[in-house]
Amino acid sequence: MSRKEKRCIGEGLIRPSSFILHPFPLAAMLCLAALTWSFVAATEPPRQFRPEDGWKPLFNGKDLSGWTFRNPGAKKVWVVCGEVRLDPSDPARLVPGGNGGAPGSVLLCGNDGRGSDIMTADSFSDYQLHIEFTVPKGSNSGVYNRGLFEIQVFDSFGKPKLGWHDCGALYERAFPRENLAKPSGEWQSYDITLKGKKLSLVWNGKTVYQDQDVRYGETDREAFERLNQENKNKPAALRVKLREENGRYVGYFGEGGTRASLDGPDRPGPILLQGDHGPVAYRNIFIRPLGAP
Repeated sequence: MSRKEKRCIGEGLIRPSSFILHPFPLAAMLCLAALTWSFVAATEPPRQFRPEDGWKPLFNGKDLSGWTFRNPGAKKVWVVCGEVRLDPSDPARLVPGGNGGAPGSVLLCGNDGRGSDIMTADSFSDYQLHIEFTVPKGSNSGVYNRGLFEIQVFDSFGKPKLGWHDCGALYERAFPRENLAKPSGEWQSYDITLKGKKLSLVWNGKTVYQDQDVRYGETDREAFERLNQENKNKPAALRVKLREENGRYVGYFGEGGTRASLDGPDRPGPILLQGDHGPVAYRNIFIRPLGAP
């Protein structure tokens, strides 16, 4: 500030506030900083699943090597592609793009998604599993651990409260208390740890279950009645012992899997991806076997 300006202020001819910076440039600077941060966040390198850390890819990005069809006679709907997007003419379907073969390629259960489940040729006991998925509007799939215990994949975006058949549910045994679902067509992630009978799930970066015993939980009345009815046709190890307590249906679900799982009691088994309930896409599927509990 010059001497003349100081003198004018002293004489009341100029107000000191005349020299305060206009707020617009500051707002613009903050906006630019936010945009810069967003750009940096968006370009951060993807999470690494290195072989030297024990991780193994289950999908090679090129073909279905290492996978088998649960129902070989079903319609062939699984394809490998470079990317997927919602069908602009039908938001209940996914449209493939590119041929795959690169990191991040996609395993798509396309068309109407009414084909066969697929499962790994290898069996696993205790492990950590990372898998990314996207579903179109209203669609439905699932990740079956050891071919038995399904973590539901479903278009649950926007629901105020989830239930036993929604995304993130340990099917008909437990469900997330917070809806972490993203809009249909957006990629989501599961990080699953299964060790012995204890299952943990991180969904889109937030913990949903921590050491949930897969044999115990709560269900709805329809499943309660169905499972008790099915008991008479099951061996003792697979029978449920459920009870009603103050309008809740809780207890022991036996040594077998959730609904539509592979047969038999718990044992090492494959990673199974449901492919007969609607379109779904998966990518970045990695597993890290763990030592015995």
